Amino acid sequence: MQSKKRKVVSRVILLGILFILLATPFVIAFCNFDVKVNKEALDRAVAEGKLPANIYEGTRVVCFYSLVCPHCHKNAVWLERTRSLLHFKDVPLTVVFGEPSEPRIPQEFFDETGLEYNQMLYLEVPLFLEIVDNAWPKVLVLRDGKIFHKFTQRN
Repeated sequence: MQSKKRKVVSRVILLGILFILLATPFVIAFCNFDVKVNKEALDRAVAEGKLPANIYEGTRVVCFYSLVCPHCHKNAVWLERTRSLLHFKDVPLTVVFGEPSEPRIPQEFFDETGLEYNQMLYLEVPLFLEIVDNAWPKVLVLRDGKIFHKFTQRN
């Protein structure tokens, strides 16, 4: 009798530990640790027409990536794999790249990462860096123009 109870308790404890280990990346993703975004620069970019106004309509996911950044590639792969778990699978996704200094083919980025997007555009580098506070990748979940969540793979 005692042995059965120990086995049950051991299994429950193991399942609890497993759950914590599996849930930790998702909890961290939404904790906003050290994820800085310059909302004023983002608002200015939308107001000046450098970013489309539709990113402020309803719920949108906006990703700030570089075509050559390995962290951006990893973040895009992670985002695509977890979008349905994060309940963002059906939310329109906009990818914003900093304007490359050399011509690059963005389709290669999407082929490598598997990221499905609705809208892709380039933003001049100084404004891109100002919005992301000189650190990328950044993923923003916007609701009616307000930042609802912000995360990056590095946090």
